[in-house]
Amino acid sequence: MQQFQSLKRILIFYSLTLLIMLVLYYAMMFVILRSNTEQHSQTVFETLGHEFSEPSVITDHDIEKLLARPIFQNISYQLILMLPSGQTYIYRHTRPNERKFTTVSFPNIKSQTADTTSTYKLTSSNLMGMFNLKNGQRLYIVLRHQPLQVNLISYQYWLPLMTAIMLFITALLYMLKRRDNWEQLLLYADNLTTSTQETYTPPPFDEAKSTIEFLRLGHTLSRISYQLHHKHRRIKTLSHRLERLVDHAPLPMLMIMRQGHISFFNQRFEQLFTTVFQRDVTYMLTDFVTGSDKATQQHLQKIDSQRVARTLLVYGLEDKQAYQLHLSPWFGDHGQIHGFTVMLNNVNELVAQNANLKQQQQQQHQQILELKQLKVVIGHELRTPLNAIIGTLDLIEPRALSAKQQEILSTLMQSSHSMLAMLNDMLDMAKIEAGKLQLVQEPVDIFKLSQHVTDLMVGNARHQGIELLYFFMPTCPRYINTDTNRLRQIIQNLLDNAVKFTPSGYVALTVEPISDERIQLIINDRLKGASFSRAATDSASSADNQSLENATNTQQTWLHFRIQDTGIGISATEQSQIFAYFNQANAQISEQFGGTGLGLAISSSFVQLLGGFIQLTSEKGSGSCFHLYLPMHKPTYQPIYHFHDGLKQVHLIAIVNHSISATYLQRLCQQLSIRATIYSTFDNAAVQSLTEQLAQHPQTYAPVLLIDYEYYLANTEGKTTNTVINEEVALPSVTSIQRDQTATDADADADKATENDVLHIDFYDWIQSTRLPKILLSMKPERSIPSALLDHFDGFLSKPLDITRLLSELMRLTQPTLETLAIDDTANSSNDKDVDNKSSVNRGIDSQHTKVNQHADNELPAEKETTANDIANNNANKPLILVVEDNLTNQKITCKLLSRLGYDSVVAENGLQALEKLKQQRQAFALILMDCRMPVMDGLQATQAIRTQGDNITIIALTANNSDDDREACLAVGMDEFLTKPINKEQLQAVLQRFINR
Repeated sequence: MQQFQSLKRILIFYSLTLLIMLVLYYAMMFVILRSNTEQHSQTVFETLGHEFSEPSVITDHDIEKLLARPIFQNISYQLILMLPSGQTYIYRHTRPNERKFTTVSFPNIKSQTADTTSTYKLTSSNLMGMFNLKNGQRLYIVLRHQPLQVNLISYQYWLPLMTAIMLFITALLYMLKRRDNWEQLLLYADNLTTSTQETYTPPPFDEAKSTIEFLRLGHTLSRISYQLHHKHRRIKTLSHRLERLVDHAPLPMLMIMRQGHISFFNQRFEQLFTTVFQRDVTYMLTDFVTGSDKATQQHLQKIDSQRVARTLLVYGLEDKQAYQLHLSPWFGDHGQIHGFTVMLNNVNELVAQNANLKQQQQQQHQQILELKQLKVVIGHELRTPLNAIIGTLDLIEPRALSAKQQEILSTLMQSSHSMLAMLNDMLDMAKIEAGKLQLVQEPVDIFKLSQHVTDLMVGNARHQGIELLYFFMPTCPRYINTDTNRLRQIIQNLLDNAVKFTPSGYVALTVEPISDERIQLIINDRLKGASFSRAATDSASSADNQSLENATNTQQTWLHFRIQDTGIGISATEQSQIFAYFNQANAQISEQFGGTGLGLAISSSFVQLLGGFIQLTSEKGSGSCFHLYLPMHKPTYQPIYHFHDGLKQVHLIAIVNHSISATYLQRLCQQLSIRATIYSTFDNAAVQSLTEQLAQHPQTYAPVLLIDYEYYLANTEGKTTNTVINEEVALPSVTSIQRDQTATDADADADKATENDVLHIDFYDWIQSTRLPKILLSMKPERSIPSALLDHFDGFLSKPLDITRLLSELMRLTQPTLETLAIDDTANSSNDKDVDNKSSVNRGIDSQHTKVNQHADNELPAEKETTANDIANNNANKPLILVVEDNLTNQKITCKLLSRLGYDSVVAENGLQALEKLKQQRQAFALILMDCRMPVMDGLQATQAIRTQGDNITIIALTANNSDDDREACLAVGMDEFLTKPINKEQLQAVLQRFINR
């Protein structure tokens, strides 16, 4: 048992456990017996208290009678009865073999409860108590506890001890049996050796005498022995293979100890470096190779300090070949470095190729620089003839040409502007790729910018035969910080692309704010690569339309430019290609519509530079919708549409051609608190409904009728839509459900009218018979509309609809009705008087504004030029401008253009001539238009010379180079402004007026 310490410890632990259990058992028995004796004393005390509580006077006879009861026979007690007179009776009794009561003591016990008639104190040997009886009697009691009685022959005392002894003997026998099993197992394990376990042999145990644990442990040891022997043989095989592989490897391999000396290298290393490994010789790595540079040589010399794997370029000391040295440290169990493994790879050919590639890269880089310079030169050289072409075409009087010649002139103008746009796109692309595109963050009037871009697209839309719509929500900020030119180019490219690929229908630009919640969902979809479907976008837009009041209170930090068209659409497979450079949806698009495929790619790059992104939703044959999202940096909110109190009493009745126009016009009227009823289908049912509405409020609202001329044409040809939007937006309680119900009722009325064959009405007769003030809205200019139809209208508005002009027309046409309503309202006569004064002033201003806008559409370029000539002729002293230009064609165009703008000009062919002319007649010149690239002396040198002389004359750069670097160079030498060729007449006129009239 001495050698089986574990079994001995288990036996000792088991014995101690039994002993502790016995001690706890007998201690519990002692406590129970003692508790029983104390409980007996308490019972006796309570019996006395019960007996003495009833009689009023306790006599000696009563006490002796009570003490004669059996309960007091086996207990030792001392009772002292004290009468009120002081007479005392003592009663004592002691059990045999127990000491007598020798003294008389009166227990002084404080009452621990609310009951003051009796109290007692319990100690380990007795109970002392006191009763306050009736009539002033007191009874003092001392009760001794009964002695503990232990009956050793009772089973309660000897059975646990016998059970513990039997359990101990059983455990001892079990331990002895387990000792035999352990001896067999140890003997079997000692006999196991790697040489004898070539096959698996089971352990020689007697299954009847051994437990399953020992049998399983024996089998486990046998399996481990067999596996160890098998792995030992495998290790020997692998070691043999590894030695052969290392020795015969085609690459030089070696091992280096922590101190830096080589402990082993293979045969390939011996062959390359003609060295045979010898145990008594110390080899260092630097004896064979040297680093390609100083840093690599330091790594080789301090190889013991390397903690990570490295790949170094080294050269052989003898063969001068380039090698790639792979150095890898290997660590011990505690993280310390034991040594390094090194492998050499001959990369001499790769190094030579790399040197050749670097030389070729330098040459290509030089070619790229030359190509960039060539782009600048080509840009300048192309802009110069373009300036001549566009300037010459601008000088041609269209009215003096025949219809065919006007068509040829229009083709030439369109082609030259297309070439200029293509040139600008290619230069912008080069700037983006070079990372030199600079953004100018400044406050931008979003309303004017988008309106200006839309006005530029009106001509293309009219030529295409489609409608151009524009809606700017009043909740948008007026100004945000962004790059004006880039944003204008983005919107113009998207609109131009939409107009180009829309053969019929409309193109709509909508600008509205978007909530942070919606933009976050869109961004998350982009990050997850989720599809951005048209249905999801339309549902999100409709959700916004139905919760305008909630959207107004939501934090909005993004702008949403929505360019929607009814064009040819783009399939899902083609959408991923249109934002790449020189790439369009398919080859047929390029053949049919032309283009270079740069517009959308450049726009996407610009949007990313501005911090936004573009989303596309489209279906083949169902139109497209480009969503441009831009962050609102430092937004400034200013009223866009000036509100008038009289607008609250205006009832706008609009009949438009498209449901999108009805939707956004409805939203605009709702936000401007204008009562509106918008139709995109107008039939007899709609006429009846409108008549009922007007009859409900005959003296409350001033109705105005707005009719879309394109809808009028479609209706007269029998082409109508199936959408009706009839919504009383002036009532804030109307919900989306009510709106849907209204549309449903209108559809039901339309279906009913269809059954009665009265769907269409005579639109012309209805317009002629209607006495409401009427406004005609059209994409065509006013001069192209039949005068017979125009005579029935009181105002004319052009598409895209200008909301400011619409509000002005509404106030002008409803002024008489509003004045009548104001006179009838006697309760508010004082307020109405103020409204009349303001309205009369506004009516004069609005009428003048309307006349000017109506004549704007009829005004031809020739008429504008005539007006400029008239102004020039009326000026007695024309400002003289010095034109410094070396190209003869550009000289003629610039001088002619200045003449039409009302300015005289003098030409200088280079900077030196300009200095001479300034010296001769300095006081005569009001301004200088300076070209940059000229022979003899260029514009930059001439400007420096003028500023050096202290002359502060205004100098405007007029050059074909439009890069930011050219602009900065011109401004740096002292020029006041920068204009590019081809010359834009409006920009030139604005700059001249700004500097000459200041």
